[in-house]
Amino acid sequence: MHPNLVDHLRAFCAIADHGSLTAAARELRRPISSVSYSLAQLEGQCGFALLGRGPNRAELTERGRVLLAEARSVVEGARSFVTHAASLEKGEETRLRVLIDVLFPRAHLNRALRVFGRDHPHARFQFFNSSLATLWDDLRDGSFDFALTLAAAIPSDISARHLGSETLGPVCATDHLLARMPQPLAMRTLGQERQIYYVGSPQIDMERVGRLFSADVWTVNDVELIKSMVSAGLGWCFSASSTFAPEIARGEVVALTCEDMQFHPVRTVVVAWPAHRRPGPLGRRMVQTLAEEFGQDGAPILRSEAR
Repeated sequence: MHPNLVDHLRAFCAIADHGSLTAAARELRRPISSVSYSLAQLEGQCGFALLGRGPNRAELTERGRVLLAEARSVVEGARSFVTHAASLEKGEETRLRVLIDVLFPRAHLNRALRVFGRDHPHARFQFFNSSLATLWDDLRDGSFDFALTLAAAIPSDISARHLGSETLGPVCATDHLLARMPQPLAMRTLGQERQIYYVGSPQIDMERVGRLFSADVWTVNDVELIKSMVSAGLGWCFSASSTFAPEIARGEVVALTCEDMQFHPVRTVVVAWPAHRRPGPLGRRMVQTLAEEFGQDGAPILRSEAR
């Protein structure tokens, strides 16, 4: 058996999934020459071609199709082995480090933590605010057990459990000029008023692509400060429906509507982790508690294409 068999099989599966060596290399974060070498080595061991070289796609041969399911099983088994070994080495963790998207529904999280804390009184949590500008890279570096986020799509090297959905949209104080205008508003009307905008780092000008609409922008790296500024009438912000729910219920803030539906996208609420490194026993119980709180106890694990 070739010592790099699992790597070769992983490359084979990626080529079959994406239809080209270039796309497979991009997903695996390997040079194209390395992926091509893996395929050549695997075909050399088999003694026959696994993929035919078409003009636009790498098509599976008949023998390649027969072996693909078995190749996937070996790759998944190797991944499970590594994950299980890491879990055994780590033992029962007592601390969970969690990345939280600034738009993640806090009320659901707090209720899940109340239940989890009652059942696991010795568990310690460390929470870190993040957003999609840096969240996936931060999750990949191995410092966090999982992330709680809103996403339009899940990167191919990330596994995620679906929890629910959130509708995004603009909000402002009840006495703000925008709140007194007839709804729905034109995009240019929102663009003429100050936007309060989250950024997590001085090096980042824009956190969420496509969510910066005004020429007059104040940036803030604290969610509660954004909420207080919006409530004080200092500007409007783009938010998840649940973020300002208490302020809206008290009549301090109002949800605005816009003629352009890009102002009201729906995003999937997920708990996510690197596909090759699932949470340990304590982390998995927290994921399950979150799923039960959101009413998604039987929700499947998601893997979808990167944006």
